[in-house]
Amino acid sequence: MLALSLLLRPFSLSQGDHELGLLLSFKSSVNDPLGFLSNWNSFVPFCMWQGITCNSFSHVKAIELAHKNITGTISSSIFHLPSIEIINLSINWLSGEIPNDMASSPSLRYLNLSNNNFFGPIPNCSVSLESLDLSNNMISGEISAEIGLCWSLKTLDLGGNYVVGKIPTSISNFSSLQFLTLASNDLSGQIPSEIGRLKSLSWIYIDRNHFSGKIPEEIGNLVSLNHLDLAWNNLSGQIPSSLGNLSDLHYLYLWGNKLTGWLPTHLFRLKMLTELDLSENHLSGEIPQLIIELQNLKLLQLMLNSFTGKIPNAVASLPRLQVLQLWSNQLSGEIPNYLGTQSDLMILDLSMNNLSGKIPDEICHSGHLVTLGRFSNSLQGQIPRSLNTWKSLEDIHLRQNRLGNDEGIVELDMFSNLPNLRFLDLSYNGVSVSSSINSSYTRPNLQYLSLASCSLKEFPRFLRGSKHLMSLDLSDNKIHGQIPKWMLNKGLDTLSYLNLSHNFLTHIERLSWESMKTLDLHSNFIQGALPLPPLTVSFFSISNNSLVGELSSLICNRTSLEILDLSDNNLNGTIPPCLGNFSKRLSVLDLRMNRFQGTIPDTFDKKCGLNNINFNGNELEG
Repeated sequence: MLALSLLLRPFSLSQGDHELGLLLSFKSSVNDPLGFLSNWNSFVPFCMWQGITCNSFSHVKAIELAHKNITGTISSSIFHLPSIEIINLSINWLSGEIPNDMASSPSLRYLNLSNNNFFGPIPNCSVSLESLDLSNNMISGEISAEIGLCWSLKTLDLGGNYVVGKIPTSISNFSSLQFLTLASNDLSGQIPSEIGRLKSLSWIYIDRNHFSGKIPEEIGNLVSLNHLDLAWNNLSGQIPSSLGNLSDLHYLYLWGNKLTGWLPTHLFRLKMLTELDLSENHLSGEIPQLIIELQNLKLLQLMLNSFTGKIPNAVASLPRLQVLQLWSNQLSGEIPNYLGTQSDLMILDLSMNNLSGKIPDEICHSGHLVTLGRFSNSLQGQIPRSLNTWKSLEDIHLRQNRLGNDEGIVELDMFSNLPNLRFLDLSYNGVSVSSSINSSYTRPNLQYLSLASCSLKEFPRFLRGSKHLMSLDLSDNKIHGQIPKWMLNKGLDTLSYLNLSHNFLTHIERLSWESMKTLDLHSNFIQGALPLPPLTVSFFSISNNSLVGELSSLICNRTSLEILDLSDNNLNGTIPPCLGNFSKRLSVLDLRMNRFQGTIPDTFDKKCGLNNINFNGNELEG
């Protein structure tokens, strides 16, 4: 035994020295700004190095250095470690091409290089490899047919790269494959029917590519499938009835394609289905009552299609439904009375349909609703008072209906008890909105308010306490006088969009908002000199007013301007030469129908970056 020990010892030492050299070669190819590899040296046994795991024979089994901020390239040396099984270098800043030496590693089972900056082709892999994750890099080129030689793969993730071409038919060799992700690449062609041979598949994510043609019927053979995501491609034809065979399917995403036809009745066999998203297609017909069979459904998104008929009462009876989005279809009739009362519905959007009748008082009685969308329908009658009890409500979209009480008035105080309200749009309902609410009422979380065409006569006083308001649309109302001082002070510094067009404003002292991007004051009765917009404004329109005086060259200090419309006023004097070249961003300048005199400055030559200039209707020469 002693003799045998002496014989084996030199071999063990040389093997250890060999592995030490391979590891130090890897270390020399990377940069380690945070010092995670500081104990990687010959004075410390490599089995004690950070990120290294050894097997019972003191050979390197795993290198795990995920999320260590490491930069540089990856040395091929780590693939020559004789017992290496696991390499995880994900979420770093590594770059360069991935060495093809990976294919010569007989023991490697798991390789994760995701979320780096690797580029170049997909490397060859060894037959032992079970998991390959190269997602979120800059990998390019085609998927070689030789990838079929990696027949041990259970996980293949190439998502978030620049891979082109077709899926090779050799994927049919992946008899053990459970997870396939090719999402967010530039793949094209048809989805090969051979995919139906991968009977172990549980997840398919091939969304956000350029696949065309029909969805293969053979996908219906994948009875272990749990997730199927084919969204955002160019798939056409009807939804294959064979998908009804996927009895274990929980998630089905086919949105953003060109699918046609009616909803196949076979889909309603999918008793385990939790999320169904068929939005942004060309589907038509009625939503069948058979949808009641999907008792586990939490998300139903059918928006941006051409569905007709009524919203079936069966939808209101789905006990677990949390998200229902049917907007932008051709649905008609009334909203089911008990919609949202049988489940914890959080998002309900029925906008841009032909719905009529009232908003039911019982709707979403559970009180979990976060988003309510009904705009662009023909709804009428009162907004339910019970809405004021939905404490979780954040977004209310009710524009372009005929909502209001018997006097044609919507009282804003009905929204006074919603502490989380962020978005409120009551525009274009053909009624008056009463803002006579107590000024002590504030909505501190309100970010978006649209009350266009609501017969307002004054600025809503409850805005005084708004600290997060970003967008305010009060256009097409009856507001007289000037913008109140409380709106010009520090209270509304977060405002980036303001539309006060088509009112009866007459005077503006100053425009001082520090975050403003879009400011629309056109079609009022504003008099006096041109008020200078805030420095941050990119869109400024004050056309069709009664402004007088000369155009100050100080306007050229507004270098963020992209669109400037001062048309239809009584501005006079000469056009400041700086307008022709003060900003590379300015693309539209409209000064028509004023009283400008003199010549057009030479700065407005062919080198000027303006795409649209209009000086018509002035008194210019030349």
